[in-house]
Amino acid sequence: MANPIELIPLLVVVLLLVGVQGGTVESMEIITDGTHSVGEIPDVYVVGGGTVTIPANTTVSGDVYVIGGTADVQGTIDGDVTQLSGNLTFASSAVVAGDVQYIAGALDIADGATLESFTTAETLAAQSSSPASSLAFKVAQTLGLALAAALLVRRFEFAFATVGRAVTAHPVVSGVVGLLVATTTLALVVFMAMTIILIPVSVLGVGVGGLTVAYGYLVYGYLVGRRVPVDRPDVSTAVGVVLFAVVLELLGTLPLVGSAVQLGLLVVSLGAILVTYFGLREFEPVSLLT
Repeated sequence: MANPIELIPLLVVVLLLVGVQGGTVESMEIITDGTHSVGEIPDVYVVGGGTVTIPANTTVSGDVYVIGGTADVQGTIDGDVTQLSGNLTFASSAVVAGDVQYIAGALDIADGATLESFTTAETLAAQSSSPASSLAFKVAQTLGLALAAALLVRRFEFAFATVGRAVTAHPVVSGVVGLLVATTTLALVVFMAMTIILIPVSVLGVGVGGLTVAYGYLVYGYLVGRRVPVDRPDVSTAVGVVLFAVVLELLGTLPLVGSAVQLGLLVVSLGAILVTYFGLREFEPVSLLT
């Protein structure tokens, strides 16, 4: 049985990839354990655990995602293959008519295997951006967030202030709430997606979650901006967003510790947003009677 803690985040990635690629997905199957020799697959076939073999002289139609376990391709796949983790083997008799994308995991391609298109994470990164364009994108993204923060603070400063007070005065409560909600929501999104018909709802949930995370990001910019010697809240918040972006970049250079701090900031802001009803109500912790 695949480890659900490792499987769920990768399933979310698969759902996002399926949503981004568009098209009609009428059926989906996720394999988490056991040994399977398949002669046909649904529109989306996810190998998350166990061992799956597509035998020689067999043709299946659909997109295959490998996020765990072992997939042994000996026959023909009329679709795309994406590997995010796990083990993937293409025998010499294997044929893939679509694109093969390798992100991570153990991959073995035998001589004679016919892959119509093969790209790796490095290839995709090189195709998508050069260092200069990546830096330009980050600068433009930060400036865009700074502008958005300035405009929002002009209109809704009270909400930013309310969430900010929850972050600074109640970081533990906010962090616990944020962590619980993040983990349960993540699991709920994945389980909704398994029903196929609720994939649009799960994608919508991911979008709402992304906006909430962005809101928390701007709140940190507001808090940093309050310590900048600028009188106008909108301008100081914009400056704070830029400074906070620099701090996050510096944290990203620290292995493990930097990621842990970034995750902590994320869950605390998420919890603060929720306990204050997105900044509409002041958070007052429950007092225990003595």
